[in-house]
Amino acid sequence: MAFLMKSMISNQVKNLGFGGGSEENKEEGGASDPAAAQGMTREEYEEYQKQMIEEKMERDAAFTQKKAERACLRVHLREKYRLPKCTGICMSPSCCK
Repeated sequence: MAFLMKSMISNQVKNLGFGGGSEENKEEGGASDPAAAQGMTREEYEEYQKQMIEEKMERDAAFTQKKAERACLRVHLREKYRLPKCTGICMSPSCCK
């Protein structure tokens, strides 16, 4: 409880501009580098970013593949059961004919 009160009071004093805020500004200036903010070296961060991009591309490719499979299945079912192709949300069955 005392720690909470002390931190609240110190934050308010820093915000008033009595010189306590200069340390905070220095810390914020160093955090502009995203690798430092993540706690990694630049090389590790670049490798991490490449890995994330590759994983996203794999997920997108898998999604596209599944989407195409679903579309193909819909076409086959429409042909098999001679169903009309509905382009929108139907309120009644007569709108698709």
